Amino acid sequence: MDPSLLTGIIIGCLASTTMNVGKGIQKMKVHVLKTGRKITAPENRKDFSIWLLGVCMTGAAGFLFTQAMKMTPNPSVISSLNGIGLIGLALFSMFVLKEKVGLREWFAVLMIISGTALFQYFNKSGEATSEYTMGMLLIVLAAVTVISAGLIIVTRMLNRGQAYVFAGIAGTCLGVMMIFFDMASADNTKSFAQIVFSLPFFIGFMIGNGAFLMTNLAFFHGTGIVIVPTVNSVLIIVPMIMEIFLLKVVLNPIQYVGAAIIIVGVILITTGAEKNGERDGTNEQHAGNAARTA
Repeated sequence: MDPSLLTGIIIGCLASTTMNVGKGIQKMKVHVLKTGRKITAPENRKDFSIWLLGVCMTGAAGFLFTQAMKMTPNPSVISSLNGIGLIGLALFSMFVLKEKVGLREWFAVLMIISGTALFQYFNKSGEATSEYTMGMLLIVLAAVTVISAGLIIVTRMLNRGQAYVFAGIAGTCLGVMMIFFDMASADNTKSFAQIVFSLPFFIGFMIGNGAFLMTNLAFFHGTGIVIVPTVNSVLIIVPMIMEIFLLKVVLNPIQYVGAAIIIVGVILITTGAEKNGERDGTNEQHAGNAARTA
């Protein structure tokens, strides 16, 4: 494997882990947002600081993703690594939140590793060029915005399905963010500073903020068991679909099999708590106890 590609994959794994653990920390303390103006009061300051740490981690992941994109041929190479980040989240839950991680979770870990290995083994560097057109990307962005707004209105009227919709929009935003980050880093002659201060990076960063907002809204409407697999599965799928239409990139069929294995592993690892009888509220209570005794 090309050394640059391998380095990009390693950075991508680090980015995914940072993002997912950051989301776990946000979920652990998301209740502090309900305190409103009292969010910085002495009794809420510690919880707010921990939640803010999660926010900073997800923000830092964006810069890591950008560097990883610069070293890999197409966005799906990095998006397929998102399952690896869930392994980091599982370890965080086990060692920090003191949650039970059983055979189901470890089997899911094995599936994620196997699917990721399969996807990356058949990846060929240098086959794709990130020749996007801003006009087409903005059209895609407008379409995503209109569809998302429509779904939000419908679920609000029906007063059901909001957790799935918000989580799906969050995953879509993260997938679109990766496309814009890939566009920003397409020119290998640009320095990292030039990439970060480019228009595509700024647009991607703002879309990432949208994902952050939607994820936290989803946390208020549903459990992590519903939200996490939805966000991560959509995040893996969206760049693959957009590559087909924007870059005319068609992956090796075996890579799609690998992506499917990753998604099944994602669903298994994030629904294991429910199967073991550990509801989300119980996990939050454990998290709160762990934080108070820290």
